[in-house]
Amino acid sequence: MNAETQQPLYGGWRRSKSMGIATLNSGQTVVVVGAMLTPIMVIILGGPLSTLAVTVPIALTVIILTVWQRHGMPLMSYAIGRARWSLANMRGETSYRSVFLPSPEALDLPGMVAPTKLIRAEASDGRGSTGLVWNQRTGTMTAALLLNPAGSLLASGTTVRSQVTAWGDTLARLADEDGVQMAAVTLQITPSSGAALSDHVRGRLDPAAPPLARQAIRELVEGAPRASAQMAAWLSLVIDPAASPEKPTGPAESAAVALGALDAVDLSGAGVDVLRRATDVDIKRLVRGAFVPSDMDAPAAQIEELVWHEVGPVAAEDEWTHYQHDGHYSTSWVLREAPRKLVAYDSLLKLLAPGQFTRRVTLVYRVLPTHEAQAVVEREINANDARRQYRERTKRTSTRRERVDAVHAERTAEEEAMGAGMVQWSIYVTTTVDNLADLPAARREIEKAARSSGGLRFRPAFGGQSAALVVGLPVGINPLL
Repeated sequence: MNAETQQPLYGGWRRSKSMGIATLNSGQTVVVVGAMLTPIMVIILGGPLSTLAVTVPIALTVIILTVWQRHGMPLMSYAIGRARWSLANMRGETSYRSVFLPSPEALDLPGMVAPTKLIRAEASDGRGSTGLVWNQRTGTMTAALLLNPAGSLLASGTTVRSQVTAWGDTLARLADEDGVQMAAVTLQITPSSGAALSDHVRGRLDPAAPPLARQAIRELVEGAPRASAQMAAWLSLVIDPAASPEKPTGPAESAAVALGALDAVDLSGAGVDVLRRATDVDIKRLVRGAFVPSDMDAPAAQIEELVWHEVGPVAAEDEWTHYQHDGHYSTSWVLREAPRKLVAYDSLLKLLAPGQFTRRVTLVYRVLPTHEAQAVVEREINANDARRQYRERTKRTSTRRERVDAVHAERTAEEEAMGAGMVQWSIYVTTTVDNLADLPAARREIEKAARSSGGLRFRPAFGGQSAALVVGLPVGINPLL
């Protein structure tokens, strides 16, 4: 196999770690050490030996909850999260009813997107209007580019490497853009009945075409409806105008800074075509389509008539394992672990393929500035050194996984020192059904696709379903910030 046809492989991702004992991070280490020392300190401070019957079981319980993990998270974090969600549920904070709000515009959308407002910005270059989502609490502006992904399944290895390199260069350039906090690429796949495809082909059939050709087209269209799907893709940027050198003094100047940052994005050569900058109507459609997938095909006039608080649900319930909104049910997953092995460029193909239910896959990125990237890699190296010294003092042999992780950390530090950019990233997956009875089948569909995606491991977004749903929307919500 020559270099032209050889399939390129990618890998080397690692989860950020801080100093700690064994696999524990700094916070977990403090909790474990504190739990171990508590019974001793009670005795030293004058407590009777009988207190050990109480303090030791409590300390052991805390240690077990901190060390033992479920779905990739410590049981302590899981228990605390469940307790906080239960308290919020008792207070009614997980329920949303827009019809009961005295002033809907004051709290437009539920949950984390409540402080957002959609504004229309007119560019001076004559390219029309652009929709911007202004977070009135943080001051950030979110803009989006509508994309048309190009297929790469038949592309040569050289083309794929070139496209991946171009995308890496795009992310690296974002680190030099003042005010750009994060980027996210979202693909929403909505199953279609095939009516749109049939109408599209029927209106373009040439009456003068050979009968055999027309018959073949009709047979293809008749066999396509069950497999047809509509795909929408967009790139969203979260811009903090306050971090730019211009220091805008109002929303108008902040919008100008956001438009400038959006124009600086260059996707040429990355295997994707930019259709246009998303208008306010486009953003309304994307947000509305997340809550009611069928409205992704709604007429433009109908979407344009909606005001911002109408693109969200009328009623919503944020449950522990799913999110109910206007007769639809969504459940979301968050990336738990990146592939440990090298993967091909098409490792996400199964996850992005059309299925029986609507799904939305979002890759979120936070490009670290040069000074922050340097601090991060130095902290990772210091953490590995501390673990190595701890193993030497305790005479414990390092595991194969620890040795590989140390090699990856050294390689990352070397590449960063030579000028490479550093990116924090994650993946969020959401599926939506219109019947609660279909939710188990939708979960199995996503979990099966995830297992075929090159070693990606996901966990359900327990207690944060409403937040995970809006991560993929161009509204500026990102957990990496």
